[in-house]
Amino acid sequence: MNQTHEQLENDLKTIIQSGPINELTFYQVNPNFFEFADEGYWIIDGGVEIKFPAGVVSAAFSPDLESYVIENRPLSEIYTHNNHVALHNENIAEVEKCRGLNVINAEFKSLEFEYIVDYTMRTEKEQRFVQLVLELQNKSKIQIAFIDYTLEENGGPENFSFSLMNEVLISTKSIKAIESV
Repeated sequence: MNQTHEQLENDLKTIIQSGPINELTFYQVNPNFFEFADEGYWIIDGGVEIKFPAGVVSAAFSPDLESYVIENRPLSEIYTHNNHVALHNENIAEVEKCRGLNVINAEFKSLEFEYIVDYTMRTEKEQRFVQLVLELQNKSKIQIAFIDYTLEENGGPENFSFSLMNEVLISTKSIKAIESV
């Protein structure tokens, strides 16, 4: 990626503000995912792709970076393996009803991560997106965040924390509280 973090955020905002959502697609790699439709959230491992008139915004796992990213490229260009499938069911169809709506506000959250640069174990720090919240013209919101969580026996995911390595949270009925670790 040759863009600075700020340039990428500006480019993403330009795409998001270019007009109504044309398409929104969830992608999954593994056979199982969490779906809490009544509560309005999903936890998936492939990513999400949102198409706008001026381009596409994807939140997906990048095998090259070994982490999740938010970029202005189709999901298939970020996640380059061919084992992802688009998710479609009646609950996701409810989320897809945001097609045709304009985004009136886009809020990005970034955190600084330290990563190993090369075989000498030299490290560098870099700002990375961990969350995008889109406010739509009908005042509804879509939260897309890279998370980790705990699972209790006979319970669902809880204790959300930001992570570039694990899964993608998509929430539509409320903004989930996520801890920075």
